[in-house]
Amino acid sequence: MKIFLQPHIQELKNKVLEIAKIDTIIAADCYKLALDISTKTHKTISQTTIKRVYGFAHARYAPSTFTLNALSQYCGYDSWADFIKQMETQKDDTNEHITWNEITQAAHNITRFTIQTNKHKCGISYLYTIERQSITDHIQRFLEADTTGCIISAPSGMGKTIGITHWVDRQLAVNHMENRNNIFLHVNSSSLFFAAGFGFHSNKWLAHLLNFPQQQHFEDFILQYEKRAPGNFYIIIDDFNNNLINNRLFDIVFKQLIDMTAYLSNYPWMKIIITLRPSTWQKYGHLIENHTEISKLWFTDFPCSKRANAVNLQPFTSQEIHELIDKISNVKSIDRDYTRKYFPVISLPLHFQYYYQLKGDSIGLDQLNPADEFAIASLYLHKNILKGALAAEKQVMLSQLIGLVNFFDEHAYVNKKEAYPIIKENNSIYSELLHAGILYEHQEEKGTRAAYQIRFKSLVIAAYFIAQDALEKQNGQVDKTLINWVQDQLYSDHIKLILLKWFIIFSLETGDLDIFNHLQDVEFIEPYQASLILFTCSNLDYVVKANPAIGSTLNRAFAKSAFIDIALDHLLLELEYELALKKLLRYHIPPRQKILLHTSLAFFELLYLRDEEALKHIEVLRAMPREHFADFSLNPLTIIENIHHYYRHNMLKEEAIEEIQLFCHYPERSTNLLHKQLIYVLGYLLLKIKASEQITLQYLQVVNQYGLDLNRKVTKDFKACIQLALAERYLALGQMDLAFQAKEEALQMHSSHTINRLQLGLLDLELLRAQQKDYLHLARQLILISKQFDLKFYEAKVRVYVLNSLQEDQKSLIAEYQAALQLLFEQSRYNPESFYNLRKASLINSSTVN
Repeated sequence: MKIFLQPHIQELKNKVLEIAKIDTIIAADCYKLALDISTKTHKTISQTTIKRVYGFAHARYAPSTFTLNALSQYCGYDSWADFIKQMETQKDDTNEHITWNEITQAAHNITRFTIQTNKHKCGISYLYTIERQSITDHIQRFLEADTTGCIISAPSGMGKTIGITHWVDRQLAVNHMENRNNIFLHVNSSSLFFAAGFGFHSNKWLAHLLNFPQQQHFEDFILQYEKRAPGNFYIIIDDFNNNLINNRLFDIVFKQLIDMTAYLSNYPWMKIIITLRPSTWQKYGHLIENHTEISKLWFTDFPCSKRANAVNLQPFTSQEIHELIDKISNVKSIDRDYTRKYFPVISLPLHFQYYYQLKGDSIGLDQLNPADEFAIASLYLHKNILKGALAAEKQVMLSQLIGLVNFFDEHAYVNKKEAYPIIKENNSIYSELLHAGILYEHQEEKGTRAAYQIRFKSLVIAAYFIAQDALEKQNGQVDKTLINWVQDQLYSDHIKLILLKWFIIFSLETGDLDIFNHLQDVEFIEPYQASLILFTCSNLDYVVKANPAIGSTLNRAFAKSAFIDIALDHLLLELEYELALKKLLRYHIPPRQKILLHTSLAFFELLYLRDEEALKHIEVLRAMPREHFADFSLNPLTIIENIHHYYRHNMLKEEAIEEIQLFCHYPERSTNLLHKQLIYVLGYLLLKIKASEQITLQYLQVVNQYGLDLNRKVTKDFKACIQLALAERYLALGQMDLAFQAKEEALQMHSSHTINRLQLGLLDLELLRAQQKDYLHLARQLILISKQFDLKFYEAKVRVYVLNSLQEDQKSLIAEYQAALQLLFEQSRYNPESFYNLRKASLINSSTVN
């Protein structure tokens, strides 16, 4: 690729050597040459400068105008501009006509070089990337509009470069296959900025780029196609962002580009496409928008008129994510409802790239979990902040900015006016942070006023630096003091949760797991329990993968930590919770925790109507020494084994009811035993199969007293669940006032977990039917909730309830529900009749029956 003016610089260097009578320059010649130049021109040029010009020393930037003027005067010219003029005059000795094909060849040589460069810079194999339909559609709308310039605007990491590279690559292929004569000149903005640094206009830059001896020749070229050209001429300028050069120079270049577009608008076949960041458009978009005639020449298609929302390239769609996964992975991914809420984590192309780097070819949608967002953020921080040049300086500035941070509407921001002294102190570091995308500038317009903000890339990134700062003040100790600090902050619970997650990661990385001794005291985490448990288990995998040397030690410490007890004492039906429990199977945990783990997993399999899988966990429990079950107030094996046995054989063992009756009649015998929320809920499910209403009610009242004990850490979900169960039993006994009272107490717990949503729905189903109101709409809602979480057990309960309630003349509805019920049990050995026969189950002796 021919960078603008580079040939003239090389010509000047050769001329200098000719005047100095140096055939082949070596490093030792630079000192004498510097003296000669200074003597002849009376301009001081250092030996180091000459070494940079001739490549004997590293040159970060192009030679300065002062240096080029001195070299030109040494060769007998008035200045660098005079030297260029003389060179171009020498070349302009003919009026030779330059053809469309010659320009096509020159432009496409540059374009192919740019495409190859972009492919090599791609974070994952270019073969794994995809065409962006949104870019294709956007450009197609641009071509259908009567405009010359097109803006593609999106934040850092949105895949603009690879997306536009795919589009250009495809257009070149179409050009060839369909014998079209379109010209595509695809360049990075750096070449334009380089030219501007020497004071040359954009028109002249374009002329030199295409090998025109003079700008006039380029103008003559387009004039000959004034009315009609063989094809369209596309100029694609990528990464046109103001943080790459100083604001004064960018302002000049942008205005020149606007002028060039206005000039080229006289030729309908000339098209200019520019990719930039929204922050650039916010700063400079007014140069186009505030001028009616100029704005008519540009196609933006922003969602609204405010420059604050100047984004027209959106993240990956669900379809694009599927397409990417299918390209990379050889295994067909299972798309589950719970994973879709994590799609935004990898919908940003840069984040998807990091996710691929974390997972490799085994990438899959079914593997998405709440830890991925933080693993991606960690990788991003390591690449852009924590390592590399100026890492310490970047971290210092971010620590200073984080002291001024505010949160609003899912954004972490700093008022630029407040941060101005920090920026002024080291503006180059600030520019680096803007270029990396860790920060971006945002202008909030408020009528005649404007607020200037510096926003962090994401809440997770901002929270990292807040957590890091708090940890340093605690001498690196994640302890009760730090947990209390999180709870005392005025942040929203969402921000507090993000901070807590960073502290969990820091703890896992150091192997100090004291944080888990204090998690039960954190009140704001209750609505996020399933996600937080899976987050912790999954992050352990990331930490061990990053540092295998600590793997065995950390795994042993984790298995003995308080986290295991926290994870196993919940009433959660979310799939995330089941996935977390399955991760715990890998650890050597104590017997009582192993009992709870397999009881919980057996319950999950029962809810999915996977009888064989449930039996596997029950067999593990059966194989354990019986003395380990003596620690529990209710025997988990007896309860889960009998529930499983009933739904499989429509029969119940006598010992199950006897166990619970003893618990009810002699509650003091359980004083010093383990009280587990899940076991008590399972006990209630067992009593609903075959027990009198009085025994069931007595059991719930005893369990409710346990829940009221302030010395025990009992979740709101458990309290709500017991109140709903009490309401259900009061309703069965015809005690409507007590039923409504218990229901109201449950609602005051504000529990939104799945088990209570379903229990409340089943209760309301009964209330509606008792009041002779329409209950079928609610039944359909409950079926949809059950399907969402694959809880076939509850779907079967709802369908059986409806079938038992329908009138004989509702034949089509009966047939629909019976067919759906039959499908539920197609691959299960659980007996559908057991759902019809609750309270009518046969009792058998306690001999083992699977």
